[in-house]
Amino acid sequence: PHRHKYFLQITDPDFFPKMESLIQLYLHPPEYLYCFDECPCIQALHRCDPSLPADEGHPDYVGFDYKRLGTTDLFAFLRPSDGSVFARCRPGHAVDVLCEVFREHVAQHPPDTELHYVMDNLSPHYAHAFCALVGELSGVEYPGIRLGTSRREWLGSRKRIVVHFTPFHGSWLNLVEVWFGIVKQKCLRDLSVSSLAELLETLLSFAATWNEFYAHPFRWKFTGEGLPLKALHRFQQMLRGSLAELDVKFLTRQLELMPNIARDYGGEIAIDEWWTLREVFRSQQAALTALIEAEEGPRRKQRAQRAWGQFEEFLNQWHRPCPAAKAA
Repeated sequence: PHRHKYFLQITDPDFFPKMESLIQLYLHPPEYLYCFDECPCIQALHRCDPSLPADEGHPDYVGFDYKRLGTTDLFAFLRPSDGSVFARCRPGHAVDVLCEVFREHVAQHPPDTELHYVMDNLSPHYAHAFCALVGELSGVEYPGIRLGTSRREWLGSRKRIVVHFTPFHGSWLNLVEVWFGIVKQKCLRDLSVSSLAELLETLLSFAATWNEFYAHPFRWKFTGEGLPLKALHRFQQMLRGSLAELDVKFLTRQLELMPNIARDYGGEIAIDEWWTLREVFRSQQAALTALIEAEEGPRRKQRAQRAWGQFEEFLNQWHRPCPAAKAA
């Protein structure tokens, strides 16, 4: 009971079409495909106690006392085809910093090269300034789009630079996250530095060493098999649990997600699974209704009510077959 493990429930209603698009991109990559992200707020820590090396019968001992000497953000562009990384350190990740680093990376290629980037949905990744830069570097005019959803669609449209966005809460679909994990394990774990400058030098030196000696192709193997059913089971389990912990925004997205899973993967999930979801939902209907009615945000409440109505219509199509029908 004292053990726990983090998990990330799928919340994007369009998660699976976006995931399938990225999987196809990885399986059939264009020549210049890069996975990009920032690793923010990496701390320069000076450990006050000398560490004690491992010996027979005990592990490394690392003191808990340290001084903070500042932070940096690590920008990384991973090329999955060969594993090479273009890395830069900056004191933040605002859109102007992103534009500076992105322009530098694009400049490494001939001006007529078509470039593809995988990114998550951090707001600077589809801000007006970044869209304008992509338009400039692609030789097309950015039309100044108001809605963020439409800006992401424009960034993903066919032109010299194409941005492929991961689903919301789906950053694990970005291969650069694997490389960030390697950095944390091989470079930053128990690191002690005397200054922020030493941290920057260490990170960039690690990236250079990686490119020279350790870079290798990153092969995508996950097909998504079993993930829709896992998302369905987790939602069932949450509905059976404490609804006091349930957020209206989260609930709305789950109500929008389930019909989409049935539409795209209905043939892979037994009808009894949907029947169980219907029964669990019905048993908690009063509590869920009260949760939505208590929502103070008018837009959130309206969206939740709309999703509720559509989810009700969706559930009404599932009828448990009688035993005779099953036998037949």
